[in-house]
Amino acid sequence: MTRTMIGRDSTGAGCVKIMKNDADNPRTTPDSQRSKFLYNSKYALNASIAHIEVINQIASSGSVVYLYYPSGSNSGNYQKCQGSGGGESTWLFRNTAFPKMKYNMPLFDVKATRTNTGRFNQMRIQRRYSGKYYHDQGGYLFMGNWYQAPWVKDFDGVVSQYGSFPYGTFAEITTSTLDDAYNRFQSRDKRLIVWNLPGNEDPSQEAPALAPNGTKNIIIRSDKMIIAKPGYNAETATEWQIAYDSRRVPVKVIAAADIAIPAGESFYETGITLPSNIALDVHFYTGSTIYYPWTPEMENGAGAEYWFNGSRIYFNAASALRARFMLYLDAGDSPTNGSNKVFRQFTEGGVDVVQFLRPGSANPPSWADIVIDSRWPCVQILAEGYFPVSAGSPVETVVNFDATGMFPMVKYMTKHGPGSESLVGSWQESIKLPSVRQLMYSATSNFECGDSSHCRLTQTSATFVTNRGRPGDYYNDADDPGTWRTEGADNVLGIRYYILGIPA
Repeated sequence: MTRTMIGRDSTGAGCVKIMKNDADNPRTTPDSQRSKFLYNSKYALNASIAHIEVINQIASSGSVVYLYYPSGSNSGNYQKCQGSGGGESTWLFRNTAFPKMKYNMPLFDVKATRTNTGRFNQMRIQRRYSGKYYHDQGGYLFMGNWYQAPWVKDFDGVVSQYGSFPYGTFAEITTSTLDDAYNRFQSRDKRLIVWNLPGNEDPSQEAPALAPNGTKNIIIRSDKMIIAKPGYNAETATEWQIAYDSRRVPVKVIAAADIAIPAGESFYETGITLPSNIALDVHFYTGSTIYYPWTPEMENGAGAEYWFNGSRIYFNAASALRARFMLYLDAGDSPTNGSNKVFRQFTEGGVDVVQFLRPGSANPPSWADIVIDSRWPCVQILAEGYFPVSAGSPVETVVNFDATGMFPMVKYMTKHGPGSESLVGSWQESIKLPSVRQLMYSATSNFECGDSSHCRLTQTSATFVTNRGRPGDYYNDADDPGTWRTEGADNVLGIRYYILGIPA
């Protein structure tokens, strides 16, 4: 079977470890050799997804209606609110809509689809120009991330039906199938992915690993499966002192690769039938430098769409590029009921598998029943932190780490000050998805906006590039040709980052 240890390792710590290679001894292999472990309960900071929310419902195509959830709630105490009318819908979410979420301003993501195809398209590039630009002089290039709503603090709705709340987010969807130069990133279907990690400067609430102290770290029996971090009693451990159990299901990667993608349609075969509760993080880039969320050398229409079908991830790229991705499984479906054993071993497709299951699951278990599966490594956090952004363009901030033997990817949020959305409301502080946005000064002289940022990733460092203080638009005014005007940007004030990795 896959080499697994349940007990005390050579340091005396009670733990569960599953090795990538059966030649490695889980008892004596140093924890610092991260690339050798598929699972290691001694690692202090764990990545888990609190919720994936599917947003694709519009209640009314006529007059505006306001609906509150749960039933019986109102503008002052709802968890979710839907304001719909005219083929569009605004969904608002208080933090209370996600009971498994533990942070006020969490790391989050939005995966938006193209309305007329259902393909995820927010990693594409679009040119913004409209009637205010004289002969299309000025404007900017932007990616779909920039079009997604932030997570906000101290929200006040533009209409009384939206009320106010201390923390939450919103999303706007539409039934429109327009996909022209003005409306590319309108969407009918979005996935809001909420992680149990802080997305601003708030510290992690994870309990640190303690020195071995004789406590019982592990409980594995028919009615209970708890694997506490070193030094904590599994019988009494809080959620933050737990490494793995049904409350702390780690993010599992069911596919990961760095592949060349040709222009047009192509696919990657994962080898398993893909469930609906999945999310793809992808870095599209060209050349040998890995960029996220996009290279600052932008071109109109560049990038790629992706979608899932059967066991395949499909891509449709405007031009040849590379895709570096991790496909996450979220245990979002319902758990089952039965008498399955907590610890399970079997062989499937010639592969020896070790599973740790939620107590009382059926046979076969559902995706939600699987806490640990040796086929799918958990996401390790190789580095994390927050730093404030100083004024200047460009300003580079380098974060060093050791990803020897690992397959790293970067996730980060950008922090911003007060803001507003004319049809939704205003707020005092926000965090947003990272986005690259480039002003179109001329054919040869273009600059990133003040709200733009990107990261260059290697095996040893992540270099974050910011542009605080740059304008948000610069254009020749169509109402006064020859007069060039600037508009402000929602400047990046800080960055919260995570370097994620699995054994390569």
